[in-house]
Amino acid sequence: MIPKADIVAWRQFAPWVNDAQVEQDLIISRALVAIFQNPVLAELLAFRGGTALHKLYFDIPRRYSEDIDLVQIISSPIGQVIDALQDVLNGFPSNTE
Repeated sequence: MIPKADIVAWRQFAPWVNDAQVEQDLIISRALVAIFQNPVLAELLAFRGGTALHKLYFDIPRRYSEDIDLVQIISSPIGQVIDALQDVLNGFPSNTE
């Protein structure tokens, strides 16, 4: 579980009514950072969909989102991507700073 102080601090970026929504937004944001800091995943994946629009283009959150839409941008077997995602997200969010 994420400490309450971190959730309160994140509210400035995700002004949702419910703390659970703010917490989930923080987890999604940290997951995206972790995913795209991985060189393999950064090269092979693209982030798209409603959450991408919300996170990348809107200054003020306009919609609450619960998912991350990722698409493989290079046609190849998916095993390497799955393995890298599992490595990055294993134990998440407890393995992040």
